[in-house]
Amino acid sequence: MGKMDAAEEHELIRKFLRGEQWAFDRLMIRHQKRVYRIALGMLGDHDEAADITQEVFIRAFRSLKNFKFGSSFGTWLHRIAVNQCISYIRRQKLRQTLSLTEVFHLLRSPMGRPARDLALKYLGEQIEQAISTLPPKQRAIFVMHYYQELPHKEIAKIMDRSEGAIKSSFCQAVKKLRKRLIDHGQIEY
Repeated sequence: MGKMDAAEEHELIRKFLRGEQWAFDRLMIRHQKRVYRIALGMLGDHDEAADITQEVFIRAFRSLKNFKFGSSFGTWLHRIAVNQCISYIRRQKLRQTLSLTEVFHLLRSPMGRPARDLALKYLGEQIEQAISTLPPKQRAIFVMHYYQELPHKEIAKIMDRSEGAIKSSFCQAVKKLRKRLIDHGQIEY
């Protein structure tokens, strides 16, 4: 499926609102992976991310009649995803976040270097634990910017905050992570 611009997405929304259910399916297919990656980054668990992704699309399906055509569908949908994740974290008092297991599989050294593998695994666990201590909104901003590589401007739209507030929250998150990792001897100042 080729790249779809905002005008094409808006047309699909209009078709859906006129009763053409297939149009929503097309929007869902386009955004499903990105919503899942946001949820995975914030929750750190594949099953929970899949559940949240499903909840996001159910909520979007029910709420699409309230969509304001002044923003992109992606921004609107990603805001729902972030809010669903924050709500989930608060409800569950979740103390975990982005699983770095996949990163470690990529960084694993060749056979014969188990000490390096163990050190990388331990460092990853410490980073994961440090990220999990961030307040939910800071965690969302950090994950979207650092792992999803979204620009601050896009995150500001998703979070319905100013770009300056997003930059400030991201900087605060980085400072907290750095301090926690320094305090626990994981990195040097």
